[in-house]
Amino acid sequence: MITLLMLSLMIGSSWISLPTVIDYVFHYSTTVKEHIILHILRIPRAIAVILIGANLSIAGCIMQALTRNPLASPSIFGINAGASFMIVLCTIVLPAVNGWILAGAGFAGGLLTVMIVLIMSVAIRGGKVEVRMALIGVVIQALLSSFTQGLLIFNEESASKILFWLAGSAAGVKWDELRLLAIVSIIGLIMAIGLSRSLSLISLGEDIARGLGQKIWTVRVVGSVIVILLAGISVSVVGPIGFVGLIVPHITRYLIGTDYRLLIPFAGVFGAILLTLADIGSRFVHFPAETPVGIITALIGAPYFVYLARRQSRSSL
Repeated sequence: MITLLMLSLMIGSSWISLPTVIDYVFHYSTTVKEHIILHILRIPRAIAVILIGANLSIAGCIMQALTRNPLASPSIFGINAGASFMIVLCTIVLPAVNGWILAGAGFAGGLLTVMIVLIMSVAIRGGKVEVRMALIGVVIQALLSSFTQGLLIFNEESASKILFWLAGSAAGVKWDELRLLAIVSIIGLIMAIGLSRSLSLISLGEDIARGLGQKIWTVRVVGSVIVILLAGISVSVVGPIGFVGLIVPHITRYLIGTDYRLLIPFAGVFGAILLTLADIGSRFVHFPAETPVGIITALIGAPYFVYLARRQSRSSL
C-alpha cells in the first residue's frame, strides 16, 4: 500500500521524484513548485482514493451480508445513483452549498433508493430474489441517471464540471472535503467493525442468528445506515464510482473466509489497493489529461457483474 501511495504521489502530468516526495514530508516549502503540487493536488487525492476504496468495499460487504446476495453493492443497488441525483439537485438549486449539506443530500438519496429497491423486490414476484433485487437496482440506477442528465440540460453552465464528477473523478479533492470524508469514514468503519460479529451470524441464516440472540431488524437497520453513510460521503466527494463494492468483497471472501470480523477490515485494505491502482492507471489512458477513475472501475467490474449474474441465474434453475 505504501508503494502504491508513493506512485500515486509521483505520477501525473508532471513527474515528481521519490526524493522530492520525501523532502516534502520533512521539509515542506511553499517556494518549491513540486511541494505545492503535492500539497494542493496529489496528497488529498491519494488519501481520498484510499478512504473511498475502503468505504465502498466495506459497504459492499455489509450489503452482501444483510441481503445474502452476492450481487449486492452500492452501485448495483442504485445507492450511488440515488446519492448522485440528490447531490446534483442540491448543487443546482443551492450552488453555494458544500460539505455536510452535500453529504446529507447523498445520504438521503441513498436511503430513498434502498427503500424503492426493497419495496419493488417484495412487490414483484418471479425468479430468485437475489437476482430480482440486483436487476431492479440496475433499472433504478439507470432511471436516476437519466433524471440526473435531465437536470444538467437545464444547467448548461455547470454541466461540463458535473459530468466529469458524475464519471467518478478523484481529481481536485480539497483538504476541507478530505477532512469531512475522513471523519465520516472513520465513524463508518468503527460502526462496521462493531457490527461484524452480527453480520457473521446473519450470514449463517436468520434462524441461527435469532437463536444466538441477534436482533435481525436492528442489525439490518444499523447495517443499512452504515452502507448509506459510507457510500453517500464517497459520492459527495468524488462522484459515483461503480463496482468496487461488488468486486472486492468476493476477492476478500475467497482469500480470507466468511468471518466478517476479518472480512470487513481486509476488504477495506483491498478496496483501497484496487481503487489506488485504478486511479494510477487512469492517468495513462489519455496522458497528460485526466480520465475519471470511475471509467476504469467500470471496465473491470461490468464483465464481472455479468459473470456473477449468469452464475446466479443458472443456480436458480
